[in-house]
Amino acid sequence: MNRTNFKIKQGDACVIPVRILLNGQPVAVEDVEAVELRTGEVRKVYPEEVTYDAGSGYFHMPLTQEDTFKLPADDSVQFDVRVKFRGGAVIGTQKVTVLVTVDALSEEVI
Repeated sequence: MNRTNFKIKQGDACVIPVRILLNGQPVAVEDVEAVELRTGEVRKVYPEEVTYDAGSGYFHMPLTQEDTFKLPADDSVQFDVRVKFRGGAVIGTQKVTVLVTVDALSEEVI
């Protein structure tokens, strides 16, 4: 995963682009059975909720307004990735603090 800070305001609905590297090379999606992406209390899994863009090589983790309201206000949260490969091996990445959250004045979903 790229180690770039990503800012999110509580109440945002957005997509987090995630590039997963293994030994410096992008993971071949055809070798992947599942990917778990987690930040704070929010957990999404490929291929159910997360998509993969073959053109860019990025997994796209969608966050709803409800998801981002679960993130802590004016803080940062760790982002964790685990990949389950076809054949059963599961490899996790080092947790990285990449999400910086900003408090919202309104806590209503629109």
